[in-house]
Amino acid sequence: MTNTHARTVLATALLLGTASMTASAAGPSQDGGIYVGGALGRSSYSLSSSNRAPVPWGGEKSSKAGTAYKLYGGYRLTETFGVEAGYARLGRVSQWSTNGAYSRLQAGTGQVFYAAATARLPLGESFALNGRLGIARGRISGDNNWVLPGQRISGSSTGMMAGFGAEYRMTQNLSITADYDYFGKLSKQAKGGMVTVGLKASF
Repeated sequence: MTNTHARTVLATALLLGTASMTASAAGPSQDGGIYVGGALGRSSYSLSSSNRAPVPWGGEKSSKAGTAYKLYGGYRLTETFGVEAGYARLGRVSQWSTNGAYSRLQAGTGQVFYAAATARLPLGESFALNGRLGIARGRISGDNNWVLPGQRISGSSTGMMAGFGAEYRMTQNLSITADYDYFGKLSKQAKGGMVTVGLKASF
């Protein structure tokens, strides 16, 4: 992750904390209402086996995991159900492919925009389980030079996404979250998901 991305995530976390303290001073949080969040973690890619090639001697290893983050916001219609939208950056992915007698390392970066319906199951005063089901628009941008069209990991795709996780309410308005999100196809040759830990502020 670049310094710019790291600064973005840090700034978001600070804003969440400030917003939460302001909301807490104003009054108690409700289980229904607006929330925003940010999380940092690790992505995992699944690439088509049809375009794999052995790593050449001395060559850079393929990478199917990277540093990831997501930023999101939502609205709880009730204590149980709501809606959410967000942006996730899944980090770098790379794989060796062949073009005739030559091998080529493809590299790209995955990102996703998503919108989902949410469900929440409170377990006591502070702990809750959550789930998401919706639509994701994914894209992997990268270098396609000298790669056959049927082997390119870059591209874009739209499909179903699903996620689940847990949250622990530290204050009336601020919670720690742990989530797994699966975004399905990001391109014709690649699928992706991410595991994250973050903060969520409710208003």
